[in-house]
Parts: sequence; structure tokens; C-alpha cells
Amino acid sequence: MGTNALVPGFEMGIREMKPGGRRRIIIPPELGPPVGPSTFFSSKQFEVFDVELLSIQNCERRTIGFYSDATCN
Repeated sequence: MGTNALVPGFEMGIREMKPGGRRRIIIPPELGPPVGPSTFFSSKQFEVFDVELLSIQNCERRTIGFYSDATCN
């Protein structure tokens, strides 16, 4: 969250969740993932996710060259 690592609509959908919470997140195309010939996403499709938040961790994103990952405490 807050590191531009998530699709904007997905981040908005989980921002207010509490551990143990469940939610169906429906992301409109304008808040969805990048589209183009190198992705599987269409500029006209909605993304639907059923999410359960198990826990909250404090994590940091590391970027080394073109490689990126997250480390959590």
C-alpha cells in the first residue's frame, strides 16, 4: 500500500479493511491495471476480486536495477 505496487482500484478497496474482513472488490477499467499488447488486460474490462485480509504487516519495497521485491517484518 502506498508504494504504487498495487492496481489503484485494488488499493482503494482494501485500504479500510481490518484483519479478518472479507470484501468483493470490483475495479472499473479506469482504476485497473495497465493495458496494452504485452498484458492480458483490456481497457474495457472490469476486474473482480474476492479478498480476505488475514493480517497487516509493515513492509518495505526494495528495487535493485530492474528487480523489485518486498521485505516484511
